[in-house]
Amino acid sequence: MMDAAWWGQMALVAAVAGAGGFVLGRAARLRVVPAGEAPVAVPAPFLRDLAARSLPLDLVLAASGGASGSPSEPVGETLGRCVPKSLGPDGLLCELLDAAAPALAGPGVRVTCFFPPQRLDGRKVNAFTTVIAAVDAVAEPPRLLLAAPSELAAVPRRRHARKRVSDQRFVRVRLWLAQAGASPVYLPNAAPDIWVNAYDGRHGEDNAIMDISAGGLALEVRAGLLPPGLAQGSPVVLKCSLFQFSEKQFKPYWYAGLVRGVSEPRGPGGGLTRIAVGFTHVGSLDESAPQGVAWTPRDHTETQGEGR
Repeated sequence: MMDAAWWGQMALVAAVAGAGGFVLGRAARLRVVPAGEAPVAVPAPFLRDLAARSLPLDLVLAASGGASGSPSEPVGETLGRCVPKSLGPDGLLCELLDAAAPALAGPGVRVTCFFPPQRLDGRKVNAFTTVIAAVDAVAEPPRLLLAAPSELAAVPRRRHARKRVSDQRFVRVRLWLAQAGASPVYLPNAAPDIWVNAYDGRHGEDNAIMDISAGGLALEVRAGLLPPGLAQGSPVVLKCSLFQFSEKQFKPYWYAGLVRGVSEPRGPGGGLTRIAVGFTHVGSLDESAPQGVAWTPRDHTETQGEGR
């Protein structure tokens, strides 16, 4: 079963690559940090420059350890995005633009902050680890104070390269608020809780696939179309269909996963919500299975699941 699932997963990687010119934008590049590459000290002018240029910081829940310890590979839970505004004696004051997990972004939380790669003393750096010193949720936009970090480092952003979807016509997604192998739903015939389809007449065209990788995907959905109960940690099932130009038809791939983050509504009228999903299982159609899909757990080396 595992071998079949593995080969099925590899098929989507090939499909994504084949459709790249039409569907996918620029892929994020994975940086491997040599073991001997030590962090560098943080000069105050570097932090002031981040604030002066308003370079966005992506906040990710950091691995356990001391608050002033060197950056390491993060746990991976995205907390949100902020923009540094000024450096003061208490730390780096930032405006919070997007909170994917607002309940976790509180004082005392240790975070790894990613910024666009910069050169410092001939070294490339892209992150620092610190703690959230304070949060002002009443301000508009909300503000948070990051304790001044002591070290900068180059940290891998993610285990899998992310590909941005630039043409919604060639990717379709159906999402069910359901648990793989447990929820009483026959997926091939069930209406989805969320659908993304550029040609759909039931508001599916209002939603969008933002990016996709071997480890998960991100959707942007109209807040009014979110199903009740969808939250961080919710189990979900997805059917992703990619257009195969060689066959001139859409080919389905099945996944199960967990919601990693749900942002606050934003955009014109506060109408758009970003949903990040991490894949935990890959599936293939099986009429004898209770859900109509047979599931196989995936590990970090696996990619995608194919529906035949």
